[in-house]
Amino acid sequence: MYSSPAPRSSPCERRPPLSTPIDQWVPGMQVTAGRLQYMLERLSESLTVTSYGATGSGTVDDAPAIQAALTAVKKVGGGWVIVPPGTYLLASLPLRIYRNTRLTLLPGARFVRGIAETMLLNGDANQGFGGYTGHGNITVEGGVWDCQGAAPGLKSAAMCISIGHARDITIRDLEIRDVAGYHAIELNSTKRALVDNCRFLGYIDTGQRDFSEAVQIDLAKSSGVFGGFGPYDHVACEDITVRNCYFGASGTAGTTAWPRGVGSHSATITRWHRRIKIAECTFEDLPQYAVSAYNWEDSSVTACTFQGCGSGVRLRTVILTDKEDTKTPDGTQTNASQDMRNLAVTGNTFRSGTGYDDVITALGETSGLILNLAVTGNTIDGNSKGQNGIRVQRTSRSTIGPNVITNVSGTGISAGDSGNLTVTGNQLWGVDANGIALTRCDHSSATANQVREIGQTGLLVSDGNDIQLKTNYVRAPGRAKTAMYYGIRISAPASSVTVTGNKVRPYGSGAEAIHAFSAEQNVTFLHRYGNDFRGSTWTGNAAMNDSSTSPSTSAADLT
Repeated sequence: MYSSPAPRSSPCERRPPLSTPIDQWVPGMQVTAGRLQYMLERLSESLTVTSYGATGSGTVDDAPAIQAALTAVKKVGGGWVIVPPGTYLLASLPLRIYRNTRLTLLPGARFVRGIAETMLLNGDANQGFGGYTGHGNITVEGGVWDCQGAAPGLKSAAMCISIGHARDITIRDLEIRDVAGYHAIELNSTKRALVDNCRFLGYIDTGQRDFSEAVQIDLAKSSGVFGGFGPYDHVACEDITVRNCYFGASGTAGTTAWPRGVGSHSATITRWHRRIKIAECTFEDLPQYAVSAYNWEDSSVTACTFQGCGSGVRLRTVILTDKEDTKTPDGTQTNASQDMRNLAVTGNTFRSGTGYDDVITALGETSGLILNLAVTGNTIDGNSKGQNGIRVQRTSRSTIGPNVITNVSGTGISAGDSGNLTVTGNQLWGVDANGIALTRCDHSSATANQVREIGQTGLLVSDGNDIQLKTNYVRAPGRAKTAMYYGIRISAPASSVTVTGNKVRPYGSGAEAIHAFSAEQNVTFLHRYGNDFRGSTWTGNAAMNDSSTSPSTSAADLT
């Protein structure tokens, strides 16, 4: 009698159990059996916007359908909303996204703004979540977000993505194009946010908005600062990372590159943005500051590339003349700035700056110093309009160097009204103005720097007290005009200056400095020894001209 064979197990049933559990899958991660299983399980929990009526045709308003999907996951406490490939016209805005939501635009998906409004906002206009208690734990990933800021009817200022009163925000793998007036991404009153691998292309100035940042980091100061919703409790941002992003132009007619890449332009006394990290980003042809760290603390700009920008990095305490920013949260006018501290600009490359401001600049106020600053490991190659390579003003406990600075049209390193400053190990070459200039600086030193073929004076000390110039090498100062400048120059009323172990040499032909070393009258307590100032082409007929008051020499200078 014939009997049917026993059922055979499927290949899946014979497969051994999966090994390591998968917590999450990240785009770009190798697809293993375990990860594929995870993806399938999560897809079963997801909502696809086409299931809610979105067409992806680019001809009808798909915003209501997409909003229906976002609202559906809100009702169940969160979920995953998926946007398949297609072009989605958004003419009913803003879209509102809520806590515990992941919004994924798959490759080939494109959002196109069809009304002059913000595209995406985390929450409702009438909500009242203060601090960081609003709609958070949100991921937005993928797709092209085309704001069409140069299109007729869409030139009014608006955001692309606006986030406020939230924590745990991830925005990754987006391309945001042609924003009008405001910002591509605003992070306001937000804690723990990541902006990763995004492209910010194209901007249009809607009028007096030539300072807009692609990514703005701001605080809940007022409806004029953040219009999405209140409360306006002056909560600042903390723990924000922007990495692997590109900032530049889109090429769309009527648009430009972004004026600024990442930054802030509002402040409140007693509040700071803290732990902001900008890393491995590229900024290209931005006309103003690529990074503007206004009232930031415990923050860094690391391993970024700046090409053709007006200025690279600006670090700025609260501006004393800004009458809104110098108020406390209760509205009391302080007429004062405030200190900001612990900042690092490290390992960046700056090329072909266009001279809007100094390449790296750190500016404090009389009532608000920049404290604990490190500017190290940077390469600056070229700028224009007489701007400096590195400029610090009203700082304390700062370290500048080692850095490489070449082809700068102003002074290589300029420091003013600062104390406890260390300028060490820098290489400066082909600088049009002074090599290193210290003006009204106290308890500071310039040590082991190499300064070559400088237009004006190699090392310049003007005013200041307790300054040390040690083991620096200066060659070919004064190349801009013969008999005008110096290798090392100490100007009155500087006091208590030590000059030791330095070596200065002329070029040997053409424009030359007056002296290798010069100290003006009324320079007091000058102490110099062990320097090498030899050379026969100094135009002042002597290598050294010390006119200071009773200089002290404990070891013979070489002349």
